[in-house]
Amino acid sequence: MWNCVSQLLHGRWRAFALSLFVVTAPLQGCMVNNSSSRGNIIVQWAPQGGTSCGSLGIASINVVASRDGSAYGTFTNGICTSGAMTIQVGEGTYVLHVEGVGYDGSIVASTPSVSVPVMAYSTVSSAVLVLSPLGTSTGNNSSIQATWTVNGQAPAIACGANNLKSVVLSIVDSTQTQVIATAQSPCANGVATALNLAAGTYYLQLDGYTPSDATGQPSWGTTGLKGPFVLNANTDMTFNSPIDIVKLGTTSALGGLTLGWTVFGKSAITGCSQYVIDKLNVTVLGADKTQQLQTTQVACSAGQISFANLPVGAVYVRIDEANPPDTSAYGNINFAGPVSILANQTATIATPIDIGQRSIVTVPLAFDGGGSCSTHGVGSVKYQILGDSKLIVPFTDADATKPCELSSTTFAQHVIDLDNSPPACAVPDTATGLVVCNAHGIATLTVQAQAISSTGIGYAAKMDVTGLVDGKLTAVKVPLDLQVCASGDPLCPL
Repeated sequence: MWNCVSQLLHGRWRAFALSLFVVTAPLQGCMVNNSSSRGNIIVQWAPQGGTSCGSLGIASINVVASRDGSAYGTFTNGICTSGAMTIQVGEGTYVLHVEGVGYDGSIVASTPSVSVPVMAYSTVSSAVLVLSPLGTSTGNNSSIQATWTVNGQAPAIACGANNLKSVVLSIVDSTQTQVIATAQSPCANGVATALNLAAGTYYLQLDGYTPSDATGQPSWGTTGLKGPFVLNANTDMTFNSPIDIVKLGTTSALGGLTLGWTVFGKSAITGCSQYVIDKLNVTVLGADKTQQLQTTQVACSAGQISFANLPVGAVYVRIDEANPPDTSAYGNINFAGPVSILANQTATIATPIDIGQRSIVTVPLAFDGGGSCSTHGVGSVKYQILGDSKLIVPFTDADATKPCELSSTTFAQHVIDLDNSPPACAVPDTATGLVVCNAHGIATLTVQAQAISSTGIGYAAKMDVTGLVDGKLTAVKVPLDLQVCASGDPLCPL
């Protein structure tokens, strides 16, 4: 429910909106009372061969659902011996897994994940998911979901226009030599999910096939591997932005881009002088907002720049002050885009991109006593954000759940945007860890975190970041320390 509200009410109003709702029953994901957009999924399970619900010590069943890379909801109190539970969800594609809950409330068994698409008014069934006792499964319980565009256009339109019938998602190992898993989906669906993956470092590739393409010889796809990215155990990873696929083997699939900027609403000549900004780094990013296509340093007073030889597809633009002091955060507040780059054409961003000061807080993560996410069996961490003691982003927000990563050089920014859901802020490359952006008008930011390990151990942490100043990048050096917690503690998820 909160995620639905946050899509209607944005920015600091989210804290005010929360105070208007009195919740009298547990909320399961984003449940809007709009029957016109609902569908049903019959989730099926069975105990591992040679076992039973009783021998596994299962008292009840949880069905855990995620959509678009974010937690959607946990459906509880399923009867293990029934072998199925029907859940009502909005139209979309969901990644589901089943947990067996013991008589003490701990998770004693789990299944791999499965991807299930559901349409409005429809009822679909999942594959039968096998419940294995914790500690005896293969550990291949993670998944990667990718969405795509075709030449920067929505697949529902562009796939048919280009006679594309199917897209294959390939997951490639860290050496970039071996395909670990594949998943195929109709091109127009726009999404594919690779299941039953072990934790590790991976790359991905998308290949688009027309009816005349031979297997292994796609005529469309991504231009090279995307990554690397780190996948944790028991994690369902989804990229926030679509990955663009283009016609392969053509040298003409290039275009250009022209853009300009202002500074705090003033012309570049006036604003750059007033705010003493000498040079800017202008970066064109791919549709995932992470892949740098081109970056150029230019005088701030120039006021505009042009790029050539950009790949066809959707791009975004980020502008940063070149070599600013650590406490400065000059640049465009939110990403500019998406802008569609077309072959042999130069696109123009008609409205100048305004440069302001970003209000950003970065917080590293650690476990009390050391150790990694994998050694503690933690796949994801939920965050809750308060500004001057007022709740802004609750644990239940769709943007609040992030993968648990303690060290990563790529995809290391886990962004919570206080103004936009999903996040849209243009975070500089130097910001890593938990990144809270658009923290305007806040003197003290409170970050709370909680996690549950695969063995049912609860962790919690809290940190107050004080002395924030609007338009400054506050990089916290002391990590947010996740400590083992007990049921009954205010922040403990148990």
